[in-house]
Amino acid sequence: MPREQKYSQLVTPFSYWHRKKHDYIAYLDIDQVSICPACAKPLFLADHIYNKDNQFRGKSDFLNRPYKYLAKAAKLAFFTIWYTVDETTENRIITGFHIKNQLTNSPIKALTPDQMLHYLEWKVEQHIPDCTSKNYLLHRIMQDNEYNNDFVRRERYVKILLNRS
Repeated sequence: MPREQKYSQLVTPFSYWHRKKHDYIAYLDIDQVSICPACAKPLFLADHIYNKDNQFRGKSDFLNRPYKYLAKAAKLAFFTIWYTVDETTENRIITGFHIKNQLTNSPIKALTPDQMLHYLEWKVEQHIPDCTSKNYLLHRIMQDNEYNNDFVRRERYVKILLNRS
C-alpha cells in the first residue's frame, strides 16, 4: 500500500492504519480474482486502473512483481485492466476497457464493455471441461432473475453445458 493515497482510493480502516506504520512492512490489494461462478476455481488475476486522461498509467515493474509471482505460481494469467468512464453519468458508466497481459508483455488491447463481458464468459467456457460443479453452473445460468435478463449469449452456454460428455 503506498504511503500516500493517490486519486480517490477507498480509505479503509486497515489501509489508514497500515499507512501510518513503519517502512519494514508493505502490501498490495488484489483487485480481481476472476473465478468460476459454480466451483470458485480462479481463472485469472487482474489489477484495475482508472484510465484517467487516456494515459494508461500502470503500476511500476516493482509493484507488478507480487501479482506476477502469484499468477505464475497458480498458473494463471495476470492482466492490467484500465477502464474508462463517462464522467457525466451518475454512476460513471464504463465506456471502454484496455487490457494487457503482464506475463506475456503483449500490447494493450481495447475492448468495448460487451467484448469484456464476452471475454469473462469465455474464460468460464474454457474452464467448463474441468469444472467440478457443471450442474450448478447450468442451474445458475438458467435461473430467471433480473441479472440474467440481459444474458445475450445464455443459450450458447446452456448448449455447451448440456452437450458435455
